[in-house]
Amino acid sequence: MNRKIYDFLRPLGVSALLVVLSCSSGWSAISPSQVLVLYNADWIGDEPLTEAGQDSQEIAEHYVRMHTDPQSGEKPYILGLHCQHGIKVLDEARHLNTEHLAESSDDNKAGVVAKRSYLFGPSPQDDQLRDSRLVEFVLPGGRSKWRLHTLQMTLEPDDGKALTLVKDGLIEAKGKIAGNNSDDWTIRLNAKSFADGDVTIQASCSDIQGRVHSWQADYVDADEVELSCTGRDGKRDDQHFLDDVAAPVKAFLEDSRNARDDGTLLKDHILFMVVCYGLPRTAVAPCGIARGITNQINNFGSIIDFGQRLQLLYYDLDSVAGRKVKAQKFTAQGAFSNYFLRSPQTRPLFGTANPFVHPQVYSANPSFENGPQPLPFTPANRRQHEERFVYFVSRIDAPDPLQAKALIDRAVYASKYAGPAMGILPGKTYDKAKKRVGYLERSSAGTSLWEHGCRHLYYGGQGKNLLEWGRLITEDGFLNDDISYLPGGIAATVISHNGWKKGEMVEDLKRGVTATAGAAKVYRGAPHIHNKSWWDDEVFYPALSQKKTLGETWLMNQVNLGWITTFVGDPLMTWGGEQAVSPMLRFDPDEHVRFLVTKNRDVCLLVNLRGTAKQPQIVQLQAVSENGKKVVSATFDANPALCLGKKDECSEKWLLTLMNPFGEKIEQEIVVDCETSQKTFAHKREME
Repeated sequence: MNRKIYDFLRPLGVSALLVVLSCSSGWSAISPSQVLVLYNADWIGDEPLTEAGQDSQEIAEHYVRMHTDPQSGEKPYILGLHCQHGIKVLDEARHLNTEHLAESSDDNKAGVVAKRSYLFGPSPQDDQLRDSRLVEFVLPGGRSKWRLHTLQMTLEPDDGKALTLVKDGLIEAKGKIAGNNSDDWTIRLNAKSFADGDVTIQASCSDIQGRVHSWQADYVDADEVELSCTGRDGKRDDQHFLDDVAAPVKAFLEDSRNARDDGTLLKDHILFMVVCYGLPRTAVAPCGIARGITNQINNFGSIIDFGQRLQLLYYDLDSVAGRKVKAQKFTAQGAFSNYFLRSPQTRPLFGTANPFVHPQVYSANPSFENGPQPLPFTPANRRQHEERFVYFVSRIDAPDPLQAKALIDRAVYASKYAGPAMGILPGKTYDKAKKRVGYLERSSAGTSLWEHGCRHLYYGGQGKNLLEWGRLITEDGFLNDDISYLPGGIAATVISHNGWKKGEMVEDLKRGVTATAGAAKVYRGAPHIHNKSWWDDEVFYPALSQKKTLGETWLMNQVNLGWITTFVGDPLMTWGGEQAVSPMLRFDPDEHVRFLVTKNRDVCLLVNLRGTAKQPQIVQLQAVSENGKKVVSATFDANPALCLGKKDECSEKWLLTLMNPFGEKIEQEIVVDCETSQKTFAHKREME
């Protein structure tokens, strides 16, 4: 075994070494053919700096190309999704061409309906059905603000005579009503013990100023409420997802013509799914049922991450979550508490609902050397838990397709070369200055990685910060003039507003991370995310150090299923682990450089290093004009692009500098060629 590899892994212990020795070529036990890549076949977007043709498919095909085994030819499977609604060409709905896969019905957020019909008066709303077994009355502000001897309470059955429960502050039905004499004066009772069916309870009391306050609440009999997957209108609230996504993906996975040579259906062979740029980022939860973790009803939502919805494609929700209507307490404005009846699916699938979650995740002192370990994510192990059948799904996505495509190249590069030697330049000192590492001593995972030789680490020191790996500052000797990340770089911020609009996740992607996570949607119909929605550094980083793929590592950290967290990155990525020298940087301006003049007359320089799965190439790019103007592509990309200015830059001479993650540099003078670029741009538009 390479001595340098052993020196890097030795502090991790014997188990890590055994994992490395037992893995096949490429280090990962998960093969490329165990990935299904999904793209939006209806997508029409084609950004000027990308290749000709729609971008969602381009990214999917690039993923397959960069993960095709050069020896065996084994590669990921690929499937384009079409909207199944409307008449083609005439009135296509194109439901997939939106951030959120919207639905036509949304009346089943509680997942329950009242069985009985109401001939007179309005029917109660199905998401506000109070459980008559759990009547709770709390005087607002405590007993000191009220004249308790004036309290009156009556129960009026839907079909029967009104009953007095409390009269002049005294409980009438002894033994059937619980009264609380503490400061938060409370009355509790089971209305069903007084009358079956629906009831109305009224109460009144005078405050110490003598003003009379009145309250009323309607309750339903839990025996008259049933679970529903459609709501009262009889329509599935997730029908578009079922038609446009679930049905075609299942058909592909279950088609015997796609089966493996040994007859195994892809349903059982595939472990990871990759969702490409262009597909929706969110979808409606199964049956349209809103979910949440707090007692604030406005923190619940039926919108979840598109990938996490796919993850449950074959999951038996009824078996795992249960089939019994439950009462759930929500905060109330008035004196009567809100014990609303709900489907058990209003809570996310937590903990062991994921059979591959690490048993020590989020524990006080997780260990990868001792204690219980996670179940390896394999088809055989998944078959042991058919009712909890899961995939792991992540996105190759970003605010623009160039950033999304770069995630693939960085991941492939990191899988070969990411290790302590990457990012270390001769003669440079990488110390523990606060600007470089923050409060690294507060992170045990960060401290361990530092001891293993990793120098580009950062920990912000607060609960919202996760440990960052591969972080470069301006003084680290590379071309970036702001924070940037090495290939394989990881960063994420645990905070509720971190999503696709203006969140830290978007900023991290702009800075060149290879893996991150956030909320697929922030508020407005989505559940309120919480701090265990990302990952546990003390489980996450040791797993990566043990040569687990990013997908396996994320799955063992995923304590909530069917949730709002979106994972962004290549699930096949591993850390190379070797202190290896990267492949020699090869650059031919005639072969690798082209120019493009956009419709806005911007002159762009594009570099395509033509890296392959066997020999990936990735660089930062800088261009300096004759008059000293400097532009930089600070992220490490296989296809970096720079906008040099307006069309008057044509025929100008520029000095290009390319720098790879190991510090190798190439400098080359070029002259801007706008005439060729115009032909290229026109040809691209014709192909569209």
